[in-house]
Amino acid sequence: MLPCEPLAGLPDIPAAKFDPQVLYVDIWWWPYSAKVDWEKVHSKLTLNEQRRATAFHFDKDATAFMAGRYLQRFVLSKYTSVPRMDLDIVAGVHGKPHLANAGMAFNLTNTEGLAAIAISSTAKTLGIDAEPIGTAIETQAALLFCAPAELEIISALQGSERQLLLLSYWTLKESHLKAMGTGLIGAPDQLNVQLDRMTNSIRIDNALPSDDSHWHHRLLHAPCGHLIALSVQSDQTELVVRQQKLPDPV
Repeated sequence: MLPCEPLAGLPDIPAAKFDPQVLYVDIWWWPYSAKVDWEKVHSKLTLNEQRRATAFHFDKDATAFMAGRYLQRFVLSKYTSVPRMDLDIVAGVHGKPHLANAGMAFNLTNTEGLAAIAISSTAKTLGIDAEPIGTAIETQAALLFCAPAELEIISALQGSERQLLLLSYWTLKESHLKAMGTGLIGAPDQLNVQLDRMTNSIRIDNALPSDDSHWHHRLLHAPCGHLIALSVQSDQTELVVRQQKLPDPV
C-alpha cells in the first residue's frame, strides 16, 4: 500500500479564509466531463487564453487547457476578491505562473478528466500534479526520470503494482519540481522519492539546490480515478490540506 489518502476524505474548505499561524493548503478540483458547455467556459477566458485553446491539435488537450484556466481564474478571484478577467497572472523565469500583486502561492494541473489547483497564503511555494491512474509509463521513460534507488525497487515489481509506483514517483517529482519553479528542466533523476508505508510518510531527497525550509509531500487518490501529488515548502512543520470539488458551470 502506498502512503496515499482519498482526496474526498480531506476536510472541506469552510470558506476562502486563512489563519496565518497555520499552514493551510486548499485544493480545488474539477472532474469535468463532456457534458460541460465548453463554449460558455471558453467565453470566461481571456483573449490570449482563448487563442491558446484553439491552437491545440487535439480536442482533449484544448478541453483540459480550458478546464484548467477556468478553474484557476475562478479560484484566484475567490481568494483575492479581484474580478476573474482583471487578474494579473504572469509567468516566472521558467514559466511558473504567479499573481503580480498578491502574496499567494498557487499551482495548477490539468489532465484528461481533471483540473486541480492548490493555493495557500502561508506556503513559500507549492506544486501540484495529477495523472489518470491507468497511465502507462514505459521502461525507457522510467530510466530517464528515476533515481538508481528507485529503479532498484521498481525492478522487483510487476504489473499494476509496478505501474502505480512509477506513476507515484512521476507525479511527486513533477509536483516538487513545479514547486521549485524549474519544471522538468530540473533533472527529475536527481530526486529520490522515499515512500514509507509504516509511517505513511513521503520524503524526497534532493540533489538539486534548495534552502532548508520544510518540505511536505502528499499523494491523493481522486474519486474520478486520478492520482494527485502535492509538494509544499514552508517554515511551518504542520500542514493541513483541505479540498473542495467544483461543480460544472451552469
